[in-house]
Amino acid sequence: MQTSLANRLDNVLACMEENSFTPADFVDHILGSTELRYESARNSLTTKAVRICAALYREEHAHPHVTQWAITIRDLGEFGGDDIGGMMHKEDDVNEEADGAFEKQSGKRQHRAAERNTALLVIRTVVMISICLQTSNSRCNLLQGWLGFFMRSVCVPEKVVEVFAHAGLSISLTSIHNAVSSISREISSKIKHKVRTLQAGFAYDNFDIQFKAAQPTLEHRGSFVSVTSATVIPLYGINDDNADALRSSAQLWDQDSHNPSLSVLPVMTEWRSFLQLHKNDAYSRQTHPDRLSPRQEAFSWHVRAILVNQVEGFKHFKKELDEPDTVKRIPVHKTTQIPCRAMDIKQSTTDGNVEVLDNLFRQGGIGDPRDSGFDAEHDVDMSEHIMLIHGDLLTEERLDTVRNSRCIEHTPKNRFQYVIFLPGLFHYKMACVDAI
Repeated sequence: MQTSLANRLDNVLACMEENSFTPADFVDHILGSTELRYESARNSLTTKAVRICAALYREEHAHPHVTQWAITIRDLGEFGGDDIGGMMHKEDDVNEEADGAFEKQSGKRQHRAAERNTALLVIRTVVMISICLQTSNSRCNLLQGWLGFFMRSVCVPEKVVEVFAHAGLSISLTSIHNAVSSISREISSKIKHKVRTLQAGFAYDNFDIQFKAAQPTLEHRGSFVSVTSATVIPLYGINDDNADALRSSAQLWDQDSHNPSLSVLPVMTEWRSFLQLHKNDAYSRQTHPDRLSPRQEAFSWHVRAILVNQVEGFKHFKKELDEPDTVKRIPVHKTTQIPCRAMDIKQSTTDGNVEVLDNLFRQGGIGDPRDSGFDAEHDVDMSEHIMLIHGDLLTEERLDTVRNSRCIEHTPKNRFQYVIFLPGLFHYKMACVDAI
């Protein structure tokens, strides 16, 4: 029986060798074929798949490859199962590439694991050294200060902070409170220093906080608070030589449509004025009959960019796609900002926006000398200046409502004539889409 089986096996192998066919090719093509005449062979392979895998696993030389394949199947969620599954049905050269990909992925996993272990070792070393240093000298508390401030920011219970402090992993509660107070005073000083130059703008928006109860009851279900955050943005390009450009509140109010006693015609209040702007727009005008206008050139560049980046047949033109022509390019510069103190004010209401701006001016140390809370020794008079205010479209609606209702007030600050609102770029684009 064994001799007969060996003879048949020799005959099959000789037939495969004569047809330049390997056993792996035979199995691969049988499983990959959908023809009915191969159905019996396919069923034989699929029904005995466990037996075949077990035989491969028992084979000493195949053991590493089978193990690697099993690891890869386990990690399909990370490396993409569809691509790897498709490799199993391709030709021999593609299978070799797949094997190389598996080995490369395994190497990456091992490299990442080694990096993680190294990082953990460094962290443990730093923690141990920091504990030893803080034990010998209480001023060596850099790590403990960071952890203490972090736990204070995420509202870790005081009992937990005390445990960390006794373990040498955090500073004491008193030191944490002193650090928070010191940082608050420092930031407040920075806000006043920058805002009092009257060369900065404000950006603010609301955010919501939900305070969940550990054990909710009918009387105590938690709370939901809507508060406002803001930041100070120093204006780029403004210096002592051109700072008077911001001292134009009275001139703009003379031409403001909210002004009940206009001295000159309002600025751009009719559609005819905007139409005249479009007629004089050189950006949309053709300078030569055979050339596109600058606006058309910009549109055509975007069409080319879409074709080159999205359509497979145009990707070879990517090197020929230059940058679009610039129009009034703003020089690249570093933008700085100073976060203001969060305000327990509901900014979505009209009165809330009034309170927000009054609060921001108090934080910045500016105001009107006729106000009761004005500190003549330290605060700066901003009644003749404009202030750039950034926000969303709802903020603009609320501020317009305030200006309409307060246009008969006697002081520039109470009239809100200093407000020059600038919507955020995202909100501006959304307004343009709505208009279209």
